[in-house]
Amino acid sequence: MLEALLFLTAAGLALACDRRLGFGNPFQIYFLVWLSILAAYYLFRATFVPVPAEYLLLILTAKALALLLLLVVRTRSSSQACADGCPHFGIRTHLLAVAQVLVCLAAPLTYLRARELAGGADIFTVVGYITLRSAMTEGGGQIGFLAYFSILSYAVTSLTVLACKNHAASLSRLMISAAVSLFYVYVSTGRTHVLLLFSLTLMPLIMLEVVRLKGLLIAFFFTGASFVLIATMTAKGISVDAEFSENAASLAENLRAYTVAPFVAMSELMQADRPMEWGANTFRFLISVLYAVGGSEMPPPALIRDYVLVPDPTNVYTVYDVYFRDFSYVGILIPPLLLTLHWWLYSRARTVGGKWVFYYAGSVYPLATQFFQDQYFSLLSIWIQIGFWFWIFLVPDNNLQEDLRPSYA
Repeated sequence: MLEALLFLTAAGLALACDRRLGFGNPFQIYFLVWLSILAAYYLFRATFVPVPAEYLLLILTAKALALLLLLVVRTRSSSQACADGCPHFGIRTHLLAVAQVLVCLAAPLTYLRARELAGGADIFTVVGYITLRSAMTEGGGQIGFLAYFSILSYAVTSLTVLACKNHAASLSRLMISAAVSLFYVYVSTGRTHVLLLFSLTLMPLIMLEVVRLKGLLIAFFFTGASFVLIATMTAKGISVDAEFSENAASLAENLRAYTVAPFVAMSELMQADRPMEWGANTFRFLISVLYAVGGSEMPPPALIRDYVLVPDPTNVYTVYDVYFRDFSYVGILIPPLLLTLHWWLYSRARTVGGKWVFYYAGSVYPLATQFFQDQYFSLLSIWIQIGFWFWIFLVPDNNLQEDLRPSYA
């Protein structure tokens, strides 16, 4: 069964690499991510708890649905994007400059709030950073309204990269914007914010054919370095006091717990006798809003799950977690169906351009992290913020005015 799953996923990746679909299309990302996870599990499956054949069949069904959608897309796709050189868009550079000033001004306040959550400890030390992460993940501590500046910062950096490329912003301004965004990533204490910034910054460059293979390799290097830094500061996998061989072994163990273990953990969840929750997890954001304004007495379900041993301790269960808890086996089919949304955004980005390039860039983040946990409905508030900011900062070609510089024409 596992071999059939690997073969089907590999076939999907091969078909998704059709030049007519374009480089960086959602099916390419989807099958590449899952093939990597499944191949790693295949190689090291003896070190994990057994996975029942029924679970593999369920995942095979989901991948078959994704492959079917890909075949439909291939028959209806052409290699043509915009005939006049799309994507086109203009950046409201004055608004972007104001936003950059705001995120810079909010950074010291965010630092003070983070230090307060860390009990006054220096968050740039290992002890202080671990205390901050514990306060935010286990103690219920929050940065508060200042957290909104982190998403704004990511959007600003994403656009500043292209503005700099088009000589509408200086390199020093780009460096400041990137440094501030990395600070917000650091304060979030989560690795996932690294990937979000990575997606918003890199994918537009790929869509606009600015970044090639060399640029991708450099970007992956710096993203990996960010992961190593966070692993060091949270004492998960790396210690400055340990030998290189010990750090390498520990980091490999930590990496496997964050990549393959969620896939195995999902099989444990499937075998548990749990009643369906009928949308409580999928629509958690709406429930949270209603609960906050007093419109409902039902509190939202916790985002942080209980740990399970596989044998690595993990509390993430891939993207299927939310939908399986809510709708049982039928829910497993929801994530592959979301590929239709990704493809629609991708098609709009290729043919219309403008804000759609950045909307698709944002959608790559939950797509690429399907192996880890659900980042679709669980982070709905973030997607609303991202959509709003790019809508504010970008202007269509036919509305360009003299004081607006088009990033690409």
